Amino acid sequence: MRLATVVVIAAAALGGRARAQCPSVCLPGGGPARTDCVIEWSGLPGMTASCVDGTGCDQDGVADGTCTFPLLACINVTSSADCTPGTLAGPPTVKPAKAPAAQALASALGALDPVGHGCTALGIAAPLKVGLPAIKTATSRLKATAVSGGLRDTDKLTLTCQPNPTPPSFSAAVLPILSAKCALPSCHSGPSPSGGQNLEPAHAYAESVGVASINLPHLMRVQPGSIKKSYLAR
Repeated sequence: MRLATVVVIAAAALGGRARAQCPSVCLPGGGPARTDCVIEWSGLPGMTASCVDGTGCDQDGVADGTCTFPLLACINVTSSADCTPGTLAGPPTVKPAKAPAAQALASALGALDPVGHGCTALGIAAPLKVGLPAIKTATSRLKATAVSGGLRDTDKLTLTCQPNPTPPSFSAAVLPILSAKCALPSCHSGPSPSGGQNLEPAHAYAESVGVASINLPHLMRVQPGSIKKSYLAR
């Protein structure tokens, strides 16, 4: 499993600005009706959603440490009779600013033309909580704010990502990571591999899983079910 959280949201470009036709059905997000069209949402039934990494609700379908929710954000939506869209005073902000999901969403919103209506590309990735003790459920609580004509529209999103209970495949998920970390691919192959660990497909499992680390013998190179006890996860 790729443990580093990678969060990417791309916006389609046209004339230096991203433009996309808004879907026919959008979710206002809550707040006064007269400002609810400044930012609207589509792709989820509500502003709170939960997903298990790598299952059907995860847009990329891969258990990779993030849940990619099939969500897009739209600005200056014209379908409401109670709200008249105008020109945004500036790029929408998304808090907490240091959260990877917030940064990606803010970047996608900032690429939209503040004068017209448009939507971000589909998909916002919310990471799991990953650390040596365990991989845990994590909730991303985002607050998006946009100002138009002196009126402020603030919407809150709650996206919860849960770990996939199925153990990752050693050959498909773990071995590629170990191999990619080697500065010299040849150092862990052949009859005398570095550290006594051969990462060739025919030998990698037997010489990695349940085998004591040379540097820290109290740790296994790979301990099934435990990141904390796996030396190669450090």
